[in-house]
Amino acid sequence: MQSFTDREFTDLRYSVSDSMSDMSFENCTFRNCNFDASKFERCIFHDCTFISCGFICTEAINTDMRFCRFERCMLLAISFMSYVNDEYIRQPVTELKECRIRNCLFNDMSFPDHDFSGNQFSGCEFSECQLSGAVFAGCSMGGTTFSNSDLRKADFRRADGYVIDIFNNKLRGAKFSAPEALDLLAGLHIEIE
Repeated sequence: MQSFTDREFTDLRYSVSDSMSDMSFENCTFRNCNFDASKFERCIFHDCTFISCGFICTEAINTDMRFCRFERCMLLAISFMSYVNDEYIRQPVTELKECRIRNCLFNDMSFPDHDFSGNQFSGCEFSECQLSGAVFAGCSMGGTTFSNSDLRKADFRRADGYVIDIFNNKLRGAKFSAPEALDLLAGLHIEIE
C-alpha cells in the first residue's frame, strides 16, 4: 500500500473508469480535486481536508475514512457509512463548511454541537444520527429528512425545506422559526388558521 502523510494534492482528476486503490492518506490536503463517479478501493483517509473538491456518485469499497473535513465541496449521492471500515470508529466526517450536499446519506453518525450553517442540503437523509446542539440555522435544506435522530437543542431557526417527524426524533430544546415550526405539526393532521 502506498502511504502519504502531511502532503498536499492539487487538481487530481478521477472519473467514471478510474479507481484509486491501495493508498493511505494521513493528514493530507486535497485542493480542487474531482472524484466524479470514480471508485476508492482499499484506501484510507485519516484526518484529511478536502477543499473545493467534487465527490459525485463516488463509490467506496473496503475504504476507511476518519475525521475528515470538507470545505466548499460538492457532495452528490454519497452514502458516508460506505466509507466506514471499522465498527468502532464511525465518524468519516467531522466538518462540513460551505458545501453543496445533494442526495447524501448520513446514517449512524455523530455531529454533536456541529455548526452546519453555510451549507446547502438537498434531498439528504440523516438517520439515527447524534445531532444534539447542532446548528442548521439559515440552511437551505430542500427535502432533507431527519429520522430516529437526537436533535435535542439543535438550532433550525431560519432554515427551510427540512422534514422532521416529531414522533421519531428527540427534539427537546430544539429551536425553530415560527413558519417552519408549523410544518412540524403536519404529522398531527390538525388544522391551524
